[in-house]
Amino acid sequence: MNHVRAGDLQIHYREWSPSSRSASPGSPIVFVHGNWSTHRWWIPTAAALGLQPEDHRLLAIDLRGRGDTRGPDHGYTIAELADDLLGFLDALALARAHLVGHSLGSPIITELALRHPERVASLVAVAPCWVDGMPEEWARREDQARVHADRQRFARLLAGMAPTAPRDGLWDELIVTGHRQREIATMRNLDALIAWRPGDALRALAMPRMVVDGELDPLCGGSTAARAAAAMACERVSMLGIGHSPNLEAPEQLASLIRRMVRFAETNE
Repeated sequence: MNHVRAGDLQIHYREWSPSSRSASPGSPIVFVHGNWSTHRWWIPTAAALGLQPEDHRLLAIDLRGRGDTRGPDHGYTIAELADDLLGFLDALALARAHLVGHSLGSPIITELALRHPERVASLVAVAPCWVDGMPEEWARREDQARVHADRQRFARLLAGMAPTAPRDGLWDELIVTGHRQREIATMRNLDALIAWRPGDALRALAMPRMVVDGELDPLCGGSTAARAAAAMACERVSMLGIGHSPNLEAPEQLASLIRRMVRFAETNE
């Protein structure tokens, strides 16, 4: 397993590298997962992107309180999680990166892009969260506590978020590893999403960017994704027949969109 020290964290990450890294033409692609998940959610998308000698490095991290990242239980605001991501880029001496974030990962990469635009080559927000703050009625703490107490309940929740994802060995692993998320990370995530309200300030983003959502997403699709795209003044791609998790449900289609965004960004530098 790969770990790197960033601030008060030992950040765990997975890397998929071209066979000849020196031939890689541009900035790496860094994936940031959502709540109740880990870097493993990006395995199908990384596989769909493939690795040829001319391709980019692919890196996927585990966020604070999740996966195999180790560190104290503070710093769960969106700004603080963005600082963790910046620390990861610094620790690996990555001057710029193409950022792809899913669900909770989307506000994290967007916050980093707002505060440090020089570090972001392009941005793809997959199933993006509320840009005007999560409605407080969504912060059902008792429900979240029950999910922590019951892995089968968590498995049912996951199935609703990724209705068309293959029920295979990876799926079983996602249930086990996702359910290990620290409970404090879950609870503070609710406050973080309520408080994150960049709104139309996102129009200041200058790097190439895109919003991707699933037509069947019960959490962040529809008007939530549309509002994010409008605030970011960017293209929105809504995948037909897909739920909250295009990275699991439609990895080939998502990989194609990422390739298009990376190619556009590097052609227009």
